[in-house]
Amino acid sequence: MLNIKQIATYTMIVIWMAFAVNLLRPIGGNLGLGIHWVGLVMLVLHVLELAVVYAKLKAINHGTAKDVISVLAFGVLYWKPLLRK
Repeated sequence: MLNIKQIATYTMIVIWMAFAVNLLRPIGGNLGLGIHWVGLVMLVLHVLELAVVYAKLKAINHGTAKDVISVLAFGVLYWKPLLRK
C-alpha cells in the first residue's frame, strides 16, 4: 500500500508532466490555463524553497545539479528527509 509521501511524489510527477505537455502542446480552455498557472506557481514556490534550503543542502554535501533539480521538482518531499539525517 502506498504511503502519503509516495502519493505526493506521484502527484508531483503527474503535475509536472501535465505542465510540460501543456507547454509543448497547449490544452484549450480552462483546463490548460489552470495547468499552466498551477505549474508556474509551483515552480516559483520551489525556486524560493531552493533559495532557502540550498545552503543547508550544500552543508551536508547535497548541492549538486541532481539535488537542485530534485528540489525544484519535488520540493520538501526531497530535502526534508535529507536534513533529518
